[in-house]
Amino acid sequence: MKSLIEIAVNSMKNIMKLCIFITSVTAFGALASSPLSIDTSKFVKPSEIAAINEQCLSSASPKSKLIAVYEIVSNTHSRDKSDLALQITLLRNGNEVAHQYPQTGITESWQLNQASQIKSTRFFDLHERAIEYQPGEKVHGKSESDWSYRNQLISDSLLKKFTTTNSINEGCGRIETKTFSNDGLTMEITWFPELSLINSFAITEKETDSIVESWSLQSVDLSGEQITPFFKSRYDYYATDYADIGDDHTDPFLTKMMNLGFIEHGASGFYDTNGNPMADDHNNKNHHSH
Repeated sequence: MKSLIEIAVNSMKNIMKLCIFITSVTAFGALASSPLSIDTSKFVKPSEIAAINEQCLSSASPKSKLIAVYEIVSNTHSRDKSDLALQITLLRNGNEVAHQYPQTGITESWQLNQASQIKSTRFFDLHERAIEYQPGEKVHGKSESDWSYRNQLISDSLLKKFTTTNSINEGCGRIETKTFSNDGLTMEITWFPELSLINSFAITEKETDSIVESWSLQSVDLSGEQITPFFKSRYDYYATDYADIGDDHTDPFLTKMMNLGFIEHGASGFYDTNGNPMADDHNNKNHHSH
């Protein structure tokens, strides 16, 4: 696994990169109609999950159909620059999962088929367009293979490296505190095991005892009422297969998105089994992921 210092630095770089792209993408899509948005007014706070434990446990599989809203804060520790705060919404629908990024108007989804292969789709919500990536298709030499990474925002393999230090509550409201540490950094996760859901995540630099990046669950919905409409609205977008993009030089949308670097699909969870951060640099400064 990569050093945690390298992970933290790369992760912060990609968050800053995302902020730079927000203006460009929003401006390009200013005239596009807004797709179905998520209504969080009836969502519950993480602290309230224990109170709806009976409702949660009555579901056949509460972890497979839910919506969770996260806030990411990257601390710059600079007097000249403010901390960066972004939002990501996780949506699970059985064998499909999506990560929505409201600031960029982009949603990424993954479908797990019966052969345990993963098909990726990137939805450009401001333009009602989609790019499809077939199972096993490699972009920058990588293909999707870790379902837990997309479904949970952290892979099972990495989660096993953490040590559980505390556990409170019962049922769906049970929260485990887990930590992982090396010479330079400490990572701490609070985790809902019954929901396979991260409640909070933080990277702390030991030398300065300061948090360099944190993720926090803001609200969650276990009813599943908005999930089907969310996916259906995006499947109605005009879709282009990734393999066919190079053949079309007349589509202004594809040209613009390629120039911005949004066509090459990238990572968006916490960390995979190799410790790769939520968005990949691909070791190529000329290509960007959100």
